[in-house]
Amino acid sequence: MTPEKSFLIRYWPQLTLTAVWVIMQAVLLYTHGIVTVNEAGKYIEQADLLLDTGSVSHPSLWLYSTQILLIAAAKQLHTGYLSVVLVQLLFNALATWCLYKLCLQLSNRITAFACILLFILNQPFQSFNTYLYTESLFYSFTILLSCYLLRLTKLTVQNFIVLVLFLLLICFTRPSGLLFVPCTFLYLFFRFFQRLPFIVKTGLTLIVAVIFVCILNAVLGSGGELDFMLPFREEHIICGVPALQDASIGQTPEEANSIRGIINYIFQHPGQFFRLAWLRTQAFFGLFRSYYSFTHNLYLGFYFFPVYLLVILCLKNWWHNNRSLLLYCISIIIVTWGTVILTCDDWHNRFFLVIVPYIYILAIPALKKLTAKLQTDDSKPNLRS
Repeated sequence: MTPEKSFLIRYWPQLTLTAVWVIMQAVLLYTHGIVTVNEAGKYIEQADLLLDTGSVSHPSLWLYSTQILLIAAAKQLHTGYLSVVLVQLLFNALATWCLYKLCLQLSNRITAFACILLFILNQPFQSFNTYLYTESLFYSFTILLSCYLLRLTKLTVQNFIVLVLFLLLICFTRPSGLLFVPCTFLYLFFRFFQRLPFIVKTGLTLIVAVIFVCILNAVLGSGGELDFMLPFREEHIICGVPALQDASIGQTPEEANSIRGIINYIFQHPGQFFRLAWLRTQAFFGLFRSYYSFTHNLYLGFYFFPVYLLVILCLKNWWHNNRSLLLYCISIIIVTWGTVILTCDDWHNRFFLVIVPYIYILAIPALKKLTAKLQTDDSKPNLRS
């Protein structure tokens, strides 16, 4: 066998996935162009304001500062918006590679190939790489955090500092990055702190919980665009699409944008809350939109619903073989879903796309069985919790 053939046989998954990734991104860039309208306009406007005044229009917008600073840098250096898209593509490629390495460590080459192929061909997810929105970087950063976390074999001070820096980066890319803080510490707790005395584990849990609640409460009350009672007052299922006009929910302005205000609302209006929760859940996991074409809705159903079934079939496997990974992925799904229940769902399923990598990861054992006949290398052992 020639060296060229040996190289191709050994690295065909990586080469194939690279080719598919390049084609996918080229097609999306050609068809969509660089999207600078709608939400992108907000970040462009804030980047201009930052360059002119040295600040943004409201403190809450610093929670989107990664994208704002990136656009501002492109303007300052006169590299154009294409440079922003190239940075987004760079991090997407890095996240894709790290996700492949994680899947390979959890299974084998064929299964990892199938999992990442699903990920790359996920058009709704990949399309945001050409948008000057926060989503592309946010998705990539969360994947990089998760891959780093799930591949740790021991927790050191250096590893912990890296995780904290990752979390800070994510939190200043989108406010919803805060939701990864409890999920990360939950994983660390079950993966590395099992032998700690009960009183120490309880103390650490309480400290992290109090810090997280205080930070979350501060974000809720930061004002600006973050009006968390608006989706209840106007009964938003899809964000920005009110069903009612300022229905009274009995909250004072001072306490409305707080954890206390949301809890009070739930106890005072349980009927409305649970009805909206059910409708938002349908929108979140159902994915269908009335303004999508029949073909697009059919694509979403065929692309995601079978994977839901695979995940359900794999839960028992993960519970016995890697419980900490299961808790991490499920916690991300639950907190993202919970956020939608407490606010609204996105027009284009952007909130759902945050959990897509973790759905694919949870489906790995079933994908491994489905690809067993094509398996050529099963020498990689599963990670154990």
